[in-house]
Amino acid sequence: MPRKAFVHDLQQAPHTFSHDRIANVESGVEDGSVTFTYTDQPAGTAIIIQALVTDVGEYPTSHMYMIYTTSENIPAPLSTALEDVGTLDGCNISQMLCKVAKTLDQADAGSQTNPVDLDDDAMDTDDHLVDGSDPEVDDDSDPGSDEIWSPGSPTNNDHIRRELPKFSEPRNRTAILSSNRRIRSDLRAVKQAGFRVGHLGGLIDNAQDCFVTISIRISKLGISEEAMQAWHLDPHQYFLLLIRFTAGYRSLDDLISSGNFHRSKDITFQTGLSQHYKIPIDEAVQAFSQVKRKFGISGSNGPYRNTDPNEIPKLRTSKGLHPLFIGAPLQDLMNERLLALINYRSAMGFGWAGAESYYIDHQGTNLLSENAVDNKYYAPESSSRTAALPKLVTDDHLAEAVTKASLPLIAMQFALRHLVRCTEFCLVCHEKVETNFEALKPYVCSKPLCLYQYMAFGFGPSIEHDIIAQPHVVDLLISFCYSSAAFNTLKNLPTGLALAVPVPSSMPARPQYPYRAPPFSNVPNQPVEQVNSKPGNPSKVYKAKFDEDNMELILSPGELVLFPNQWIFVMVPGSIQQRFHCRVIEALHPTIRLGPPVCVSDVSGPQDPKAQTPSFNVRGPGSSLLDPAHKLAAPIPSSEATKAGKYPEVEFVVYDQNFDDLSYADKQLITCVLLDTLPGVLEMKRYLQSKSGKDMSLKEWQDRISPAAAGVLRWIIASNRSCIVEVDHLVDGSTHASEERVSGMPQWMQFRFAQGAPDKEQRFIQSIRDVTGLQQYPSLYAWHGSPLQNWHSIVREGLHFQDTAHGRAFGHGVYHATDVSTSLGYSGGYYFHGDGTSASSTAWPQSHLQISQAIALNEIVNAPQRFVSNSPHLVVAQLDWIQTRYLFVKINNSTTFDKDVPPKEVYAQDPKYTPTGSDRQKIVIPITAVSKSRRPLTTESKNGVKKMKTGNLVDVDDTVLVSDDTDDEDLQILIDEEESHQKKPSVPAKSSQHTDLAKDEMKPKPHEVLKTDFVPGTLDSTSLPLLEPPSFATPMATKALQRELNSTIKIQDSLPPHELGWYINRELLSNMYQWIIELHSFESHLPLAKDLKAKGLKSVVLEVRFGKDYPMSPPFVRIIRPRFLSFMAGGGGHVTAGGAL
Repeated sequence: MPRKAFVHDLQQAPHTFSHDRIANVESGVEDGSVTFTYTDQPAGTAIIIQALVTDVGEYPTSHMYMIYTTSENIPAPLSTALEDVGTLDGCNISQMLCKVAKTLDQADAGSQTNPVDLDDDAMDTDDHLVDGSDPEVDDDSDPGSDEIWSPGSPTNNDHIRRELPKFSEPRNRTAILSSNRRIRSDLRAVKQAGFRVGHLGGLIDNAQDCFVTISIRISKLGISEEAMQAWHLDPHQYFLLLIRFTAGYRSLDDLISSGNFHRSKDITFQTGLSQHYKIPIDEAVQAFSQVKRKFGISGSNGPYRNTDPNEIPKLRTSKGLHPLFIGAPLQDLMNERLLALINYRSAMGFGWAGAESYYIDHQGTNLLSENAVDNKYYAPESSSRTAALPKLVTDDHLAEAVTKASLPLIAMQFALRHLVRCTEFCLVCHEKVETNFEALKPYVCSKPLCLYQYMAFGFGPSIEHDIIAQPHVVDLLISFCYSSAAFNTLKNLPTGLALAVPVPSSMPARPQYPYRAPPFSNVPNQPVEQVNSKPGNPSKVYKAKFDEDNMELILSPGELVLFPNQWIFVMVPGSIQQRFHCRVIEALHPTIRLGPPVCVSDVSGPQDPKAQTPSFNVRGPGSSLLDPAHKLAAPIPSSEATKAGKYPEVEFVVYDQNFDDLSYADKQLITCVLLDTLPGVLEMKRYLQSKSGKDMSLKEWQDRISPAAAGVLRWIIASNRSCIVEVDHLVDGSTHASEERVSGMPQWMQFRFAQGAPDKEQRFIQSIRDVTGLQQYPSLYAWHGSPLQNWHSIVREGLHFQDTAHGRAFGHGVYHATDVSTSLGYSGGYYFHGDGTSASSTAWPQSHLQISQAIALNEIVNAPQRFVSNSPHLVVAQLDWIQTRYLFVKINNSTTFDKDVPPKEVYAQDPKYTPTGSDRQKIVIPITAVSKSRRPLTTESKNGVKKMKTGNLVDVDDTVLVSDDTDDEDLQILIDEEESHQKKPSVPAKSSQHTDLAKDEMKPKPHEVLKTDFVPGTLDSTSLPLLEPPSFATPMATKALQRELNSTIKIQDSLPPHELGWYINRELLSNMYQWIIELHSFESHLPLAKDLKAKGLKSVVLEVRFGKDYPMSPPFVRIIRPRFLSFMAGGGGHVTAGGAL
């Protein structure tokens, strides 16, 4: 097996390979990695080198290596040699070590001009192999395995094969320089389009394994404030596209000439978020590691494997690649389709929309290129959103470029197309979703297959991302579902997902609770509703001996065959406390080794608040859920038979029942049982944060969460199409209020509905426009209370009045009240035990919130004259006139809430229908309750000051965004000395370069004035011998200079003058391309400081002039005051007579 071969070769490497400068060959942190040290001969420094096999499954024939170092300050020749180590494909570990050693030896010996022999065949790998080892590598690759591809055949066709031409590696300097020029040309195009570009691991000079990073600030993408909040994006973050070239850089022309447009390992893509414009190379390697599968992540050998989970967020580097909310669908789209779509466009002249439609319509077909193509694929794309998006998002480089289109730029534009406009496409098939309403949450189309793959397999948005970003929203959704299932009111069930569950008849019977109406209601008490459904399935209970110490079952011969990864439910007869669920780890019949137990006591239904035993009993305090040796919560009583080597007998049930075959009541019961086995949401969040790598999945927590429980959890989260956001941030038992909180409801945790279900939200918005669009107050707000078991369906379907629960004394419709106390009377359960005592709310046992009550603040079309009744209650029969905006829940009593403070910007309510809160005062609703597109032209603040309405895009903070500095290597790669003789681009017409900066100068504090004699703003600019201001301007240079100037001014305003040592007067900035800078506050013992003091001068004045090619060309700097002596005249520096440096 490949893995065994890899482990064997790694163990044998110290015996089959010998080199006096290679040592400490051992397994690395990542699966499939090798770590060793190389000693730098001149300095004697041990350099740590990592060799990562990108796919261990291909070892030892067709695998590839990624070579890099984690050491710092290594000699430049060795760093260059590692980047250009040459091809290592198919080498075993000993052969790889030989080639790396030979390469580093050549570089360390002084071969600076060409430290790596480009001809790998000339490298003798036998020198350091111990006798008996085989230096040859078997080549099992099939020359005919590469498949033909034609513009009419986007899929692989097994019956048509030929040998595709291999990419030829440049062997001479001319070819290498030509490749370098194309790389620079492609990256310059990216830079000029407004993106930041970087590279990792070497890129030019025929580097074989390298990365290109392209990034853009989220704030520049034109994403609305509501969408940013729903997608959990920070405007200060970068959206980053990472492109890996495993066989050297490939331009678009290379791909077209080779015909290699089906999915290839030579070019792969990753997307994510970062705090910096690029990520470190070790993060890039980890992002592309093949051990992290599509729905999984690496095992326990991550960099934080021995770290306290609570400390992991602090240890994570801010420069890492963080997951995107649609990272998995976007990554699949980029890797599966992008190259094929580019080829369609190049061959047939489609736009992006036409190419995507053509791809979808012709999957699995083998069309000839001369076949007629429908004109619909050439139709221009119509989208109401594109007109409002920034140019860099809507630009189409492939359509605009005449020759030499840039592949990285095309890829970035395609990625932004499906990120910024993600709600317009199905996240499974990626087909355009036809709708006139802009949803906030991306979803799938109406195709049954897409819906099934979304619910069953997790295609689409990541539920793990929701758990990390908004754990209390997930807690809320699970709690609502649990309560609904506990009372048999869960109407839409997780069917069609092929869930394998235990037989319900093996579970304890759940009591049914009759409903009793509130004291002020005229509805009679109701018996339990009997649901007609097929009878429950018969129980199949097996018996076995149980070895608790080793967590093993001993089966009777021939009774049952169990398989690894199956789940079972184990019961000790006569003990309700000894029930647990667990996974089968190993099946060596008749002995079955089990995983850690998930211990569950009585899960029979609503919990009595007087009961002392919780329904979920996983572990004792401080114990690990993944410790196989952990004992059960209440050990089975030992006996003399046990001590004699005999084990007690237990009963168990296998998870082998199809959920869809259960009766209606059994489905409700099993739903509660599966949710009972889940860990708390905060515990799930901690687990996900503890995993290394970009992709995270709960499926990897195999010993803790069963596939059936994971399927129900995914269904709960994925079936909710409403966009719910946390208003109160609950941390360490206390809430931290935000500006989105409704004032007047203290001691209630709040959730805001940024948008309801898209179809219902669309109908509500249309009703506002049709009925009250021209009124001063087009809508009003009112309360609605309902028991917990109803909120699962309300969140998904909205309110209705199909069932009569509390009477209809004022007509048929949905009842609302402006007084919260009225609605609170209807939000309790009012379910009772048989003895008449109250059965309290059915909170999910693992819930951190422990919700006991919920009430909604609904927005209603302000047409009370058309209501069924408007006094004393508001009874609305038009369901499309109602939309929930806030949900208030009562949580565990130990939570401490912040002081109730009104928001700064408020939404103006109709004075006739202003709701009152729990403090008996009128509630104050923040302006964020409605989307920006519906806000009035002016909004009111709490102090009555009018504020103008802003645009529909995200507001950038008053503080200027400080861009992180571009690495020198990323600037240098854009500069080609051999192209300096070529014709420069024409200079645009003169344009004004005035900047809209603040006029207030920084004034030093009194205690700071004493530390320097320099006074800002006192320079007389009229006496300066300045050169003529530049008359040119280019978009790239102007954007770069504006960014740098904003960053520079912010730094200047944040530090005192004596610490800064330089100063820029904003008043003298009349041209963006000409800066006047003063250097001051030199150390008093320096000769320069003494000379300045002797001449009565306070600063050295510099003129900095930027060219039109900035930042790819450096600025011109000269000293204009005072005049320095030349070096020949006794001066100590290199300053010309004209002041140039």
